[in-house]
Order: sequence, then C-alpha cells, then structure tokens
Amino acid sequence: MFQAFDSLPRGLMASGNILLASAAYFADWSHTHVFNPRWPPHAKFHNGQSMSFGALSALTSLYLLSRRNANIEAAKDSLFVAAIVGSLTTVAGLSAIFYPGTAWTDPEFGNFGWIGPQGYVFLVQLFVNWTAYYFENARLDKLDKLKK
Repeated sequence: MFQAFDSLPRGLMASGNILLASAAYFADWSHTHVFNPRWPPHAKFHNGQSMSFGALSALTSLYLLSRRNANIEAAKDSLFVAAIVGSLTTVAGLSAIFYPGTAWTDPEFGNFGWIGPQGYVFLVQLFVNWTAYYFENARLDKLDKLKK
C-alpha cells in the first residue's frame, strides 16, 4: 500500500488532490470549455495547460506523500511540500478571477455572483488539504516524541 494512505489525514490530502485534478477533466472536457465553439484556440490551449498542471501537481503531491523518508523531519518536510504543491492549482484558480476581463462563467451559462461554483470547490480543497496537513503533522510530532 502507498504510504500516502497510511493515515487518515495523509489519505484525505492525497484523495483531495487526485479528486480535484480529475474533476477538472470532467468539468472542462465539455461544451462549456474544450468544446465551446465561442472559445478561440488560444483560450482552449490555456485550458489544456490548466488541466495538465492540475494533474501534474496532484501526481507530484501523491509522490511526496508516498515516498519513504529517512526520518520524521524528512517526512514532515515532504508533507509540507506536498501541501504546498497540492494547493497550487486551487490558489491559481482562486486568483484567476482578479485578471482583467475574467468571470467565473461565460455569459450563456449564468452569473453566479462574487464567487462561482469552482471557487467553492477550490476553497473546500484548500481547507481539506491544510487541515489534513495540520493533523498529519501533529501525528508525526507524536510519533517523534514516542521514539525519544
């Protein structure tokens, strides 16, 4: 079994990152994004770039959560970097709305106000990711104290 699922917090962090990356393909490989005839080719290029980046960051986070570490400090370092890498896609998604001319959705698909559905998904993923980090880090601290 992967070390990524050796504890509940670690498993939640790994699962959340994988689910977010997968959800991007399910949501974006549709008439609203990849197959939207109103989107110019360059917009579709950047959509593909975002989907690939999400998948790569999830895989990197999974690797960091799965690898064996020489000691508790190395494990905590891998965990912290996994939390950062696992948050990159969501932070990028939340910050995208601040660029000129952006909106949470295209006009034909409705207006969701100050935050779109994906904004809530991003916020939940960040919460799960960093809450899991907190509890896994505490678990590692407890293991370290038991060894001393």
